[in-house]
Amino acid sequence: MKILVVFGSASDENVSLPLVEALKKDCEVEYEVISAHRNIDQLHDRVKSWKGDAIVAGAGLAAALPGVVAAMTSLPVFGVPVPSQFGGLDSLCSIAQMPPGVPVISCGPGKTDEIVSFIRCWKAWESSSHVHFVVPAGISANDDIAKAEAVAKERGARVTSSGVRDAAALNVYFVRGAEDVRRDEFCLHIPFFEKKEMARAENYLSVLDWTGQGGLWLGANNTRNAVQSVLRLKKEV
Repeated sequence: MKILVVFGSASDENVSLPLVEALKKDCEVEYEVISAHRNIDQLHDRVKSWKGDAIVAGAGLAAALPGVVAAMTSLPVFGVPVPSQFGGLDSLCSIAQMPPGVPVISCGPGKTDEIVSFIRCWKAWESSSHVHFVVPAGISANDDIAKAEAVAKERGARVTSSGVRDAAALNVYFVRGAEDVRRDEFCLHIPFFEKKEMARAENYLSVLDWTGQGGLWLGANNTRNAVQSVLRLKKEV
């Protein structure tokens, strides 16, 4: 498996270099430092010309790099929020809260080991276009599931949901508390909030805490990007 690792600044090497070394144990890795803000043309040329299986992109502060890379490629993009300030909250929001159709699969700040573990499991994954949402009891996610179903129908994928995992699918867990995080499972997570809760900025502090528990993450309630992520992992986008 070939992985391109791109970080926005050489000042992030305390994060990027250990990640590269960890990935090299299982993958062929190329490493670049290219800023999305200062070297956009260079970034575009590098991403468009690169042939491989996935891209890992990391940055701090505004952390535009992973999202810009995801907009340039149909490969899976894994985002690394560097905790430069505010515990990495600003970077996490920039990376995870992507618009539908441009997914970045993000780890929590300081949790690059989660990307390494996921990629290791991905190598052994018997790929499936079946996406299963695990919905905790007591919440209604019908509208969000319907959005995922619409995307899946367009792409020939399958979406199901229930209160328990499905061993035949790639499971995506709705998270409303730390108890919903699956630390040692090949899966994705989506923070879930009722619409009125989405208006309260302080609620994203909970997301920061949840990502610190482990796992890989997409934006809050963004079921469409969960489907898109699975399709990218299957190389069907």
